[in-house]
Formats: sequence, structure tokens, C-alpha cells
Amino acid sequence: MLSTVTARPNFCVSTKTRGSFRQSASTLLGIKQRNSHGSCRQNVVVQSSLTVYGHPGTRSPLINWYLYEIDIPFKVLAPSNPGNPHPFGQVPALQDEGGVEMFESGAILFYLSDKYGGLDTPEKRADCGKWIMWANATLDPILFKENENGKIIGTGIGGTPKGIVRLEALLEGKEYLVDNEFSVADVAVASYLLYVPQFFREIDMGRWPNISAYMLRCTERDAYIKAFGAETAAYCKAMCQKYLDGSMKQTKGFSLF
Repeated sequence: MLSTVTARPNFCVSTKTRGSFRQSASTLLGIKQRNSHGSCRQNVVVQSSLTVYGHPGTRSPLINWYLYEIDIPFKVLAPSNPGNPHPFGQVPALQDEGGVEMFESGAILFYLSDKYGGLDTPEKRADCGKWIMWANATLDPILFKENENGKIIGTGIGGTPKGIVRLEALLEGKEYLVDNEFSVADVAVASYLLYVPQFFREIDMGRWPNISAYMLRCTERDAYIKAFGAETAAYCKAMCQKYLDGSMKQTKGFSLF
């Protein structure tokens, strides 16, 4: 199954951020200009040969989320498509011009933010890159406990993981992770956090109010809604609101997946 996905036509950075950019020759040349963390400056048609292999019921929509945020068009192919470059037949996977083939969500985000998001030097990648790595290497194992076959059998978020305690403190008084502006770092971290209400209905994140508020902000982003679907986004938003207002009720079992 093939579906063609085009970038959101009206996405741009917030009013607060927009005023900080300066005009440059690249604007006149039709090159999308971005801030130092990969957010788009203005709407410019960008030609792309990107193909994402994925499915709504997997972690691949987080790749779509970032591509929508930076207004890069792409097409989506099913995981079972014979062109899937993932050596283990899984998703997400990605293909781009020049024979580029990628797998693993973190690696894909690194590549996309480098080539299309403006994080094209080691210095620019430093702030966001550490959060992408943290999401994959530390946050993922906290949130998802798997058996030897890779099946999710539980979560560690019900305890008091050191990484979550520290993240809660780091988000005090902040809206986003890097310079308080939305970036690819937030795509990496928030997408994983927002799998908690989807997979684990019984977990109440209300004891982490800064994290819960952060999650809520991300569910309201147009690109998140488009990538994960309006129903999923609305469900996650409602759960985050319950975390914050103390109305979370304990239930059992998995939810969307």
C-alpha cells in the first residue's frame, strides 16, 4: 500500500520565535531557512524523494511528526513492501536520494535534522543530538519492558526512575528541552512519553506535573495530530489533562495498540 504525504502548507514557527530570524539570500533562492534547532522559518516548496516505511500502530509516526514540523514532503510505504531497507524487516525505515537507506528512529532523526532541518554542523547537532540519544538509549528502556521476542510486557514508569525524576526537574519553568524552543529533541523525547497513555492506561503521570504539561503541549501541535492521527492525539491530550487535574482513574490493560 502506497500513500503520498505532503507537508502541511501553513506550518511556521511561533510568533515568539519568528521575529528572531533575519532575511538572507537563501530565502530568495527558495531554500527553506531554519533556526538553530531545526524549526522551519517560512513556507517554501521543497522537493524531496523521501520514503518512510511505517504503520500507524508502530513507532514510525514519530518520523512523520518531525517531517511535518519542518515541512518536508514524503511518501509512506507499508512495512511489508519489498523495498523496505530495514535489515530485520521492521519499521521505521527510510530511503532518500543518493541511495541513502536508514533504520532506527534515532538514526533517522539525526539524518533528517542534518540534511533537512538545518542542524548541519557538529555544533548545531550537539544540543539536540544528546536528547535523541537519551530518548533511545535511556528513556525507551524505562518506558518499555520487553521480553526476548521484543514484545512489550510492562513499563518502569510506575516506579521512580532516576531519569524521569531528573527530566521532571529539568522541565521546571520550561516549555521545551532546548533553549525553550520546539526542536527535533522534543520529537524524540515527547513521542516516547506519549506512548505511555497509549500503552499503559493504568499509569498516572500526574506525579510528574512538568512532564505531563510538556506532553500536553506536544499533543496540541498540528504536526503531532497529523502524524499520529486526530483520534490518538485527542486521547493522549485528554489523558494528559487527567494527569494534571488529578482526575486520572485507575484502569487495567492496554489501550490503542
